[in-house]
Amino acid sequence: MKGRAIAFGAVSIVNAIASGKGATAGVRLTTSAEVRIDNGHDRWRVKINGRESQSNLAIQTVRKVLKYFGREPERFGGLISTKTEIPIGVGLKSSSSASIAVALASIASLGEKEFEDDQVLKLSAEASLESGASVTGAFDDAASCLFGGINHTHNLQRRLVNSVRFEEPVNMVILVPRQRSRRASIGVDSVRRFSGLAEVAFSTSLKGDHWQAMTLNGLIYSAVYGYDPSPALVAIGAGALGAGLSGTGPAIASAFRQDKRSSVKTLIRRWRALGGSVICTRANNDRARIVEDD
Repeated sequence: MKGRAIAFGAVSIVNAIASGKGATAGVRLTTSAEVRIDNGHDRWRVKINGRESQSNLAIQTVRKVLKYFGREPERFGGLISTKTEIPIGVGLKSSSSASIAVALASIASLGEKEFEDDQVLKLSAEASLESGASVTGAFDDAASCLFGGINHTHNLQRRLVNSVRFEEPVNMVILVPRQRSRRASIGVDSVRRFSGLAEVAFSTSLKGDHWQAMTLNGLIYSAVYGYDPSPALVAIGAGALGAGLSGTGPAIASAFRQDKRSSVKTLIRRWRALGGSVICTRANNDRARIVEDD
């Protein structure tokens, strides 16, 4: 039994760690997954970009799907293979993109045709929590990786609050600095002291001012985690609609109107001078999907 699927990436508008409520924007960076499920073989192999991996998230995701469809996870093994354009471990939702792609590929591998989007999100969130990939379940991240567009969620309640499409084309420019993520150095309780400010950012985005919310969120979480906020401010100065830290960093995302090509070129030049790498992509409205065999 084999199935394939593709999911997309996302960036933060509002990080959910502080208040439990999150908002994300889909971006056109892809993760493809192929899952082969073998009956009677209880060992799983995982490959990420062609290399053997110990990804507990991928395995937990397949097991969640198996259990949901009435199979006993202990009776199955196989191969989980993902390939991604998304840099791993920098706040660009690579884990959620992989989990959604693996969940859909697992469903395809089982030959199941009937499933609910909300259930796919919940299975991804449960796998993210149990594997330690996320402290909130990353329901907001998974929503934009599955649906595209802009999504607002209550992560602790596993509830989709709102999902809207981008009404006009948006270019996304992302800086991936050389520094490591500082997530492990800051306790969750310390982050949650800023829940009031995070609620303001969430409400701002829910009212439609997504890019102002992104900027506010980025300033909040840059302060919490000790990142330099100046690259995001450089993006605002260059003409970005909004810019800020994505996830727990260190990646910084910025959004531009499609006609701001000269502004984008200016920002790319300034960001490259800081070191690290710069990714140019677009906002995404497309859904993740199962890839049918030819």
